[in-house]
Amino acid sequence: MTSALPPESASFPFPTQIVYEESANRLRVTVDVAPATVDDLTVEVGPSRLRIAVDRGDEIADRTITPLPRHLVFGDDREGRCNNGVLSLSLETRPRRRSRRTR
Repeated sequence: MTSALPPESASFPFPTQIVYEESANRLRVTVDVAPATVDDLTVEVGPSRLRIAVDRGDEIADRTITPLPRHLVFGDDREGRCNNGVLSLSLETRPRRRSRRTR
């Protein structure tokens, strides 16, 4: 199943597409950041959130995306590239490990 997620932030001025591919266990994010270059971008990935920041000279446009259901986290397989002003990210998802409670 593939599902497109709704935008989280109206203040982020760059067109963003977020698609979760359940069958591939991947979250794919595409952002049109033109005229920014790769040097203007910061991408941070935590266990269940993705932060994209674009330096626009006089300000930084920032968006944090938390698209995963509570039972999923991002895995270690992560890819990112910026080509002709388009940032493309592909992030593995995996089940969250349950912590064992000790008695």
